[in-house]
Parts: sequence; C-alpha cells; structure tokens
Amino acid sequence: MALTGALFSGVSGVNANGNALNVIGDNIANINTAGFKATRSVFFDLLSADVGGTKVGRGSRFAAAQRLFTQGSVETTNSPTDLAIQGRGFFVVQDDNNTKFYTRAGQFAVNKDGLLVDPQGLKVQGYKLSTTGSQLTSLTDIDLNTRSLIQPTPTTGIKIALNLDAGATTPAVALPTDAAGTHDQPSDWFDNSNFSTLLTVYDSLGKGHDLTFLFRKSATANEWDYRVLANSGDITGGTAGELQQVNAAGGKLVFKSDGSLDLTNSVIKDITMASPTGWADGSADQTIKAADIHFDGSTQVSLGSAAVALSQDGLQSATITGIRIGTDGIVTGLFSSGQAVPLYRVAMADFASPEGLNHIGNTLYSESTESGAALTGVPGTGSLGTVLSGAIELSNVDLATEFVKMVTTQRGFQASSRTISVTDSLLEEIANLKR
Repeated sequence: MALTGALFSGVSGVNANGNALNVIGDNIANINTAGFKATRSVFFDLLSADVGGTKVGRGSRFAAAQRLFTQGSVETTNSPTDLAIQGRGFFVVQDDNNTKFYTRAGQFAVNKDGLLVDPQGLKVQGYKLSTTGSQLTSLTDIDLNTRSLIQPTPTTGIKIALNLDAGATTPAVALPTDAAGTHDQPSDWFDNSNFSTLLTVYDSLGKGHDLTFLFRKSATANEWDYRVLANSGDITGGTAGELQQVNAAGGKLVFKSDGSLDLTNSVIKDITMASPTGWADGSADQTIKAADIHFDGSTQVSLGSAAVALSQDGLQSATITGIRIGTDGIVTGLFSSGQAVPLYRVAMADFASPEGLNHIGNTLYSESTESGAALTGVPGTGSLGTVLSGAIELSNVDLATEFVKMVTTQRGFQASSRTISVTDSLLEEIANLKR
C-alpha cells in the first residue's frame, strides 16, 4: 500500500511539473507579445494519508496559473495611434456584437472606415468631446473619419487683453463719424488713432474676416474711445479697400488711477454684421454680443501700447491632417487650418481583482465574477494610469527568471519520474519474492 502511494505521488509530481513547464513555455513564447502578462504556476500539496499513525502527503497538484499584472517596459514606435498604459487599467475594445473586451496591448490603427481599432479589428472605445473638451456621449467608437472635415462655427465671443500707453497724446483730428456703417479710407482711421490690433473672426460658412480694433485716447483723462472695423469689401454694398465700422456708436474703455480697467464705467457695444449690410459671402447674420466681448486684464500704464492676448471662439472649416493623443487620453485633431480640436477621449477600465479576469487569448480579457465589474473611466483619474502615445507596452516576461524556473521545474519533473521508476523497481522485487 505504501509503495503504491509513492507511485501515485510520483505521478502527481510529473503532472504538476509538466503543467508548470507548459506555463513557462507560454511565457517564453510571448516574450515579444505586446501587452502580454506573464503567468506563474501555483502548486498545492494533496491530502495526506495516515500511514502508521503519521500523516504522509500524497503528492502535489497544479492548482492555478496566476497572471501577473506588473508593469511592462515601454517601447517607442512614433506612431501616434500606438498607446501604452503607465499604471493600472485596460483599454476597452468592442466587437460587432457590442461585446466588450479589455487589453493592455495598444497597437492601434485607423481602419478604412476611420475607426480606431486593434489588429483584430476590435473597435477602441472612448468618449466623444465638444470643441471645448467637454464630454458629449457615453462609451462609443472613436470615429476619426466623421470629423475629417471640421464644420465651421461662427464667432460668438471675443477676448482681448492689451495695454494702452498712458503717456499717449490725443490725436488732433477726430475719427470718422461715430456710427455703425461708416466707411472710409484706412488712413482716415489709422492716422487719427493711437493704436490698433487685428483679430480674425469666422462667419457661419467658416470664412475668416479681419476685424480691426482701433483705439484713440480721449481728451478726458483715463478714457479711450475704440471702434471695430471690417474690410468694407467683405460687407454687402461695401467698397473694397475701405474700412467700415461694425460696432454701433463705437465704444469706450475707462481705466482707474492705478491703470486697471474700470469695467463698470466702460462702454462695450455689440459687433453686428446683419442684413442689409451683412457679410457679402451669403453667410448668416452675425452678432457678437457686448456681454461676450471681454477686455479683462487690459491696462493703461506708461508703456508702449501692445496687445497681450487675443482669442475668439469661432472655427473655420478645414480637413484633418493628423492627430495627437495626450497622457490624459484626449484625442486631438490637427487640421489644415492650424487648429487643434479635441475629438474624443480614450476610455479605460480597472477591476477590483484583475487576476480574476478571463484570459481569452489574443491579449484580450473579459469580465468575470472573480474580477468584479469593470470600473470605467478616463486616463489619469481614480485608480487608472495614464497613456503614452507613440509607444507600446512590452511583455513583462523576465527571460532570465523563466530559464531558472525551467531548470528547477525540469529537475522536479526528473525527480518525480525517478520516484516512479524506483517504486516500480521495488514493486518488481516484491513480485519476485515468490520465486
């Protein structure tokens, strides 16, 4: 009975170490598989038997192959659609049946339909963004094709920060008539002003129009009159080569004694291009409300007049020429107009127990009861790591460690085999006792 137990103990060792060699072989075979996570063998001893009043084990068994989700090293590829995760988390991909899978392998590309996909054609999931970067949708395919032509957005808001020289003198000649629609030669405007700056705004068709902000120091201390002028040739019925006023009755900036802007007493007027004197290109009437024209941060000190910051919220139509992806997962479209517009944000997921995920091959995992439900979010939030564009995460297999394990596992296999052969010899001796 004891010898038979030794025989089966040897067999259990052969089986356990054989399975462990399979694990080691799989790790080594995937040394160059992007996003692959190494597996380690877990052994348990078998239930012991009572032999002569002493508990004797009955061998070992291969209990589990435990996946190790440690960080792999990162390889630079310079392809902007290749993504590596630094920290916890998985990319979310989806098949045509809307089944979600999770992966650390970020070898992504744009397919013929403009979708961001993995090498198997599974669609990378993310969140669609507005042009200001706010989230518009729940999880969706990252579709770069539908935004290849950016739709124009007319300008509705303007921000200007500038310094107007406190030492400037008031021009001797007044500006042309202070009324919307006044147009005259550029010299009549510029020769009788102290400072001007240019800002391009966009109409509903995406066409840009240059607006000239003209500033003239008033005879009243700490006050500046300003006008907003457009190229008269851009306006219906206008005359090419002239400048036309587009802010009714002009406007006024008032400054305090310390040089800061006095918003309470300043007078800001709407900028209006409406029928019958709207834009000549047939675009919709356009009005930039006074409440959306901001001169915050402007000053009047004894330095040369200069524009400090100019911005507006309109977009011209343009075609996409490339993308970039930040560490926060925001996919930004780079357009022929020079604009950079946020399009999507890559989604990521984490699990309470990643080791409990179902490994279904092709570096893909699926949710299980042992892993817990997917905690979906965006890179850099909660427990989720960040992403690195133009790089992929390599396998975390340590080849030196695997070779050492191979040697020890091979010896364990040989020793278990030897146990079987020795036990067989002893059983043969027992069988020969009857001779």
